[in-house]
Amino acid sequence: MYTKLAPELFPHTAGEVSDSYRPREIMSQVAQVTFADYQTSVTQALDLIEAASKLPQDGLIVIKPNLTNSSPPPVTTSVKAVEAIYKYCRAHTQAEIAIGEGTGAGRTHEVYAALGYGDLAQRYGLRLLDFNRTETVELKNPDALHLKTFHLPEIARQAYLISVPVLKDHTLAKTTIAMKNMFGLAPGKYYADGWNKARLHNPSTDESVVDVCLYKKPDLSLVDASVALQGGHLSGRKKHIGRILAGFDPVAVDTVGSRLLGHEPEWVHYLTLANGRLGSMSDIEILTA
Repeated sequence: MYTKLAPELFPHTAGEVSDSYRPREIMSQVAQVTFADYQTSVTQALDLIEAASKLPQDGLIVIKPNLTNSSPPPVTTSVKAVEAIYKYCRAHTQAEIAIGEGTGAGRTHEVYAALGYGDLAQRYGLRLLDFNRTETVELKNPDALHLKTFHLPEIARQAYLISVPVLKDHTLAKTTIAMKNMFGLAPGKYYADGWNKARLHNPSTDESVVDVCLYKKPDLSLVDASVALQGGHLSGRKKHIGRILAGFDPVAVDTVGSRLLGHEPEWVHYLTLANGRLGSMSDIEILTA
């Protein structure tokens, strides 16, 4: 089933579209399936967007969960969601598959162990990448809103990146979904400043979300919206949403996710900043089984 989500809320003019984004002839598509279990629903969502035919057949695929600290889901991404994505990718590509994160609190390897990712990696022979400690390359982008330079993990630069967040409200950016999850790419030695990538929150969390994605945006996003957090990203109230979302356009995915959390996307500042630069908020098709 195909459902058109929204009219043209933010028409583009020629000067508003950067080199990183060009208008497309087709609408952005976002799969939205009812959650049954991770293996079933992840597979169904990825099939709806025909992910199997679009995965790279060589190189490196990095699955990027949201492991901001060692708190259990839904503060962090369930290891079962990542395992389902791994199995899907392994069935459809010969590329190397790894898991990558740079935690905001605690040491990444300890958070991996506490949340079951060490066991997952051992079971399937996966590398666990620590973006806080890996070698970086300093990139420059004069079109960035305020991060004119950025230290990007070298291993992520050419990788096919799958963002796997939990659907959550955020105390500074309204929502933290596929795009905000990219903060994990920012190495702590450059951006932590004592707490949870603090330097990315000054002067504007919303602008940093856009800037980090200008340097490296998700190639594919899958959102665990089975149980969301409302009111905050670390200690919010659990809300049963019962959905899995998937799409290639992170702006469209975050637009749909923000609506599920009860927010009007045009009032989510990072989305309006990203619209037309990193994807589209408008003319989104919802794909359901």
